[in-house]
Amino acid sequence: MRITTTSRYGVRAVFDVAYHGAGKPVQIKDVAKRQKISQRYLEQIFNKLLKKKILLSKRGPHGGYLLAREPSKITVKDIVEAAQGPIVPVQCLVANEALIKDQERYVTCVTRTVWAQTQKIIQDYFASVSVADLCALARKKGLAREVEQSYMYFI
Repeated sequence: MRITTTSRYGVRAVFDVAYHGAGKPVQIKDVAKRQKISQRYLEQIFNKLLKKKILLSKRGPHGGYLLAREPSKITVKDIVEAAQGPIVPVQCLVANEALIKDQERYVTCVTRTVWAQTQKIIQDYFASVSVADLCALARKKGLAREVEQSYMYFI
């Protein structure tokens, strides 16, 4: 099974928003810089993540992107499926016209069982890893956070 670049970058970008944003909006240019991803490509990925309600956008001078749900409620599976669609290791697991026409082969295919189990294992694993888990791993590895400081001025 092939995980697309869109999915890989999507997972990295959502992690970045969660880790470096700390609940505040993060600008896409900052995510692109930290993750070394083209800003234009990241905009396309963020549009997919916005449509699937993984990210929210906030306009204005202090705007940017933030998570639509708690980091513990967003899984790697959510992000991958938002970015590339269903996690399917082989086409024979997707019902389509060609398979319906060759119903006998579809029903008697022995290897299809292997691919279905592979799909289930991958989906279950991706569903078990949350963005909060990725943030905890980053803290454990000692990754520095770039949380924007907001200053208060008193006169």
